[in-house]
Amino acid sequence: MQQETFLSYRGYRWLIVTVIAAIASIVVYAANDPVGGRNGGTAVGYAYGTIATIGIIWLMSYGARKRAYSSALGSVQGWLSAHVWIGIGLLILVPLHSGFSFGCNVHTLAYALMVLTIVSGIWGVVNYSTLASRIESHRGGVTSKQILEQLNSLSGDINAMCQGKSDQFVSSAQRLDPPFSVGLSALLKKSRFLHIDQNVAGEVLDKMPEGERDDLLRLFGLIDQKCDLMTGLLEEARVKALLRLWLFIHVPVSVAL
Repeated sequence: MQQETFLSYRGYRWLIVTVIAAIASIVVYAANDPVGGRNGGTAVGYAYGTIATIGIIWLMSYGARKRAYSSALGSVQGWLSAHVWIGIGLLILVPLHSGFSFGCNVHTLAYALMVLTIVSGIWGVVNYSTLASRIESHRGGVTSKQILEQLNSLSGDINAMCQGKSDQFVSSAQRLDPPFSVGLSALLKKSRFLHIDQNVAGEVLDKMPEGERDDLLRLFGLIDQKCDLMTGLLEEARVKALLRLWLFIHVPVSVAL
């Protein structure tokens, strides 16, 4: 059985409502033939403009609803579903309001801002639908806090293994053990922490004193485990950044609208 999402909420309830409303609006628009032609100043134009304005204000109220945890005004998932589908429906309603008359004026600017708001919202929906599951998939059933604890434990094991070893062993460990940092360039690119190259490992192993080679092999294993964990955390940070980035467009443009 397919899991219900905010897009398919209650059997695509809000998609169906939006489609029915859009068809009814188009039928009324087509049947109406006012003197002077169709435009935003006719009775139908004013009615559609009023409905669109109320719709925009209601859509912006979603930000308050999702933070009102004790609200009885429907579920947050239901509100989000309506937010998405009704928002898309406005792409049809507003041109009907204006009679598809656009020019260099404040009305067209408002429509452009609305389109940018909705397009950025669609981008956000796509991100949540395709990226959010990647956060859970790489964790293997554990939380990010537990991954950080494992990472700290491995770092402690590596430091402990270096105690009492030769300077060559310690310098090799410092050279091969990558520092964990998440910068802007790492978030924008498909960066990852690479495992120890076999050729490099062979060179280091050949130069290591005989009595420390077994410990060095174990060190290689610990470092490879760290690389796996750090790559997973980096990927999670990248996904979370993408999931938040669109809001820096969507919210300001909504306010401007």
